[in-house]
Amino acid sequence: MKTIKDIFNSVIFRIPDYQRGYSWEKSHLNDFWQDLSNLQNDKVHYTGMISVEAVEKSEYETWTEDIWLITGKKDTPYFIVDGQQRLTTIIILIWVIADRMAPGTQLSYTTKENLIEKYIFTENKMASKKSYIFGYHKDNPSYDFLKKEIFEQRSPEDTEPLEETVYTNNLLNAKIFFLEKTKKMSQAELGVLLDKVTKQLKFDFKELEKELDIFIVFETMNNRGKPLSNLEKLKNRLIYISTLLPDESIERKLELRDQINYHWKIIYKYLGLNKERRLEDDLFLQTHWIMFKRYDRREPEFYANDIFDRYFTSKNVIEGKETFETIEAYIASLSVSATQWFVMNNPSHTHAMELAQSFSTRNWLRKINRLGYKSFAPLVMGALVIERNDDKISKLLQAVEAYIFLIFDVSFRRSNTGTYHFNAKASELYNNEISIEDIITDIKYWIYGNNDYTGYFDANSFLLQLKDLFARDNTNGYFDWKFLRYFLYEYDLSLRNKYPIKKSWGELSTVQHIYPNQPQMSCWKIPFRDFSQQQRKYLSGSLGNFVLVGKGHNEHNCLEEKQDFYSSYANAVDVSHKKDWTREDIIQRGLDMLHFMEKRWNVSLGSDDKKLKLLFIDFEITT
Repeated sequence: MKTIKDIFNSVIFRIPDYQRGYSWEKSHLNDFWQDLSNLQNDKVHYTGMISVEAVEKSEYETWTEDIWLITGKKDTPYFIVDGQQRLTTIIILIWVIADRMAPGTQLSYTTKENLIEKYIFTENKMASKKSYIFGYHKDNPSYDFLKKEIFEQRSPEDTEPLEETVYTNNLLNAKIFFLEKTKKMSQAELGVLLDKVTKQLKFDFKELEKELDIFIVFETMNNRGKPLSNLEKLKNRLIYISTLLPDESIERKLELRDQINYHWKIIYKYLGLNKERRLEDDLFLQTHWIMFKRYDRREPEFYANDIFDRYFTSKNVIEGKETFETIEAYIASLSVSATQWFVMNNPSHTHAMELAQSFSTRNWLRKINRLGYKSFAPLVMGALVIERNDDKISKLLQAVEAYIFLIFDVSFRRSNTGTYHFNAKASELYNNEISIEDIITDIKYWIYGNNDYTGYFDANSFLLQLKDLFARDNTNGYFDWKFLRYFLYEYDLSLRNKYPIKKSWGELSTVQHIYPNQPQMSCWKIPFRDFSQQQRKYLSGSLGNFVLVGKGHNEHNCLEEKQDFYSSYANAVDVSHKKDWTREDIIQRGLDMLHFMEKRWNVSLGSDDKKLKLLFIDFEITT
């Protein structure tokens, strides 16, 4: 068992390229800090295992910044196989402690300079060399970030922006966490904390035997703690099988390894580019596999089983079923798909403007994002990756949006309707087995049918679902239709030529009743007093009684008090002109909206009499 002080003794540690980046989040940091806080001064705390692999001479001879330490000072270079998350956390904390030290002071009889030299970096000033004791392999995006952002070792020549990923963001968050925790500590308290970190945390430190297959060891060990994502495992697996390629020179194997590192930089750049909405590793990997290879609804983890057990195996590589070329094609497809996956999920992001085909593409992607991709994510990914014609892409996205809205949100079909079919089409499209025009025709056939087939759109199902929303005590008809906001926003967009008032999706955040569901004021109670309680529920919950507006106005106010507020929204301008609000107004506005639905999504909802049934206002007045 060794302490950090024992472990960091004439060594250099590097996190190898097959490892994931720094994945600890605030919950892990809180647990670590709690362990330190609870650790008494005369106790030790077992913190886990650190497994390392001695670096081969052929590898460390390429470390131009560090070779002087290894050959000159005889420091031993190690790759960290297991324990990098804990070690990274500790090194960041040590840097923060050193940074808090007052000039000319010591903590635990150690100067700031000695602390940095032992754990962070050491310099040969005569030869103008600086080597980092702990860091990443040079092919990792975190390599520069750790040095320049965490350890603050930028030079005047460093003008290029640092590459950021979700992992570099985690590094920065850890530093900020410890800065916050230590900012009010006295020098004496910092000394106690340093002793705990360097002398009281105990590790089972083990150098792995040369005969062990390090890649397999890594895959096994790193399923402890925070589990590896399948995407993280995949990088390790691909690097591993690249070493097994028969009939390939060492140079070609190293070339493939470099390509894997290069493409993983791109993948993680775009999965983590929007820090407020990090994209999930394995959802991306699954979506890509469906597009790239196949879909199997019978096996929940089919894509992972395919990747690790059926395709990218040592047996397949040795037998020549997977080759340099097939692996190269796969990783190139992954990285280009990651850029389009980012666009699909962040169409309003500034970087999406550079990557997307056009405004039209991003506009339709925004609509689909509001609805959810359902079973169409692989198909959309495939289209964005292979198709350069913006008009074709826009028409496909329009058909996809219509399918999702009409089949799932209006007709209330089962959520897996068409999943197998359209996932298969995604692979066919990507592999040039079907045209995008044929897929558009196919989607429309599923929605609308033809002379012999009615299609999956069903207005009667919409009526039945709404009937249930009116019947239940705790619901209020259209108000509880989950996609009312989406529909009203599309209605607002349709009126902007008539009323040039532009409000974004974020600004139009609130669905309000015009005639309140539970009126409190006489200005609403008196005009609707001749209706029964059930009829008033129908009126307040009918489609024409809703507006989509921003926050800031009480819907219970009288109409006169809301008119100026309504005049700022295209979908509510017609209401702002009214002096009174009646059953007839709700009917007319509802009919206008249903006519819009017919035109916008190319459907028929029947005669106006049928539409009145769909609006739930086809009743005779009974008191």
